[in-house]
Amino acid sequence: MKFPGRRLALCLFAVLFWGALAVPPVMALIERVTPLSSVIKDSDYIVTAKVERLAPDKPGMVLAVIDDLQGKAPFRRLAVNLTGDKEKDSPKLLERLATDLPVVLFVTELNKKLLGLGYSNGTWFQIVGEPEGDNFRWSFTHCEPFLRRTFKGPTAEMATLVRDILAGKKKAPPVDTKELPGLGPKVENEASK
Repeated sequence: MKFPGRRLALCLFAVLFWGALAVPPVMALIERVTPLSSVIKDSDYIVTAKVERLAPDKPGMVLAVIDDLQGKAPFRRLAVNLTGDKEKDSPKLLERLATDLPVVLFVTELNKKLLGLGYSNGTWFQIVGEPEGDNFRWSFTHCEPFLRRTFKGPTAEMATLVRDILAGKKKAPPVDTKELPGLGPKVENEASK
C-alpha cells in the first residue's frame, strides 16, 4: 500500500532542511540595562577614592581610598595594572584619568576575588582584585561604555547621589535607554602630555 502523504512529507522535510542550511545564522546582541540601584545593591563596598599616581608607561595607577560609603573596604590603596584585556581600552582610560582625580568604586566580593566598577566623570571601567597575602593585586579589565545609561554626570554628583540613596533621602535615577554607549571626556593628564 502506498502512502501519498509520505512523498509530500519527505519533500517538505528536504525543502525545510536545505532551506535552513542556506540561511546564515543570526547573531543577536543581548543588552542588559543596569540601573544604579542594582549597582549599589550588588556592592559589598562603595568607596570614594582619588588617583594618587598615574604611570602611563607601565601602564598603571594607584588609587587611595578617601571615604567608605558602604561597608568598610578591606583595601585602602589599590595599585592597579592598567594593561587590560582589550588592547584599545587602556589608552582610552588613561586619557580620562589624572592625578588627584576623584573616583567612585563599587566593589563586590565573589569567590575570594573583588570585582570592582570604577566611575569617573562619565567613564565606567572594571577592575579585579586577586587575593595576595593580606592585600589584593588589582588589574584593569576593560571600559564599560554601556554603563553611561546608568549614570554619566560628574564624579562629585555620583558620590553625593550614592550617599543620598544609601541614607534614604533619594531614589536612584532610572536607566537612560536613549543614552548612547561611550566614555566621559578626556582630561589633561600625564598620559596626554
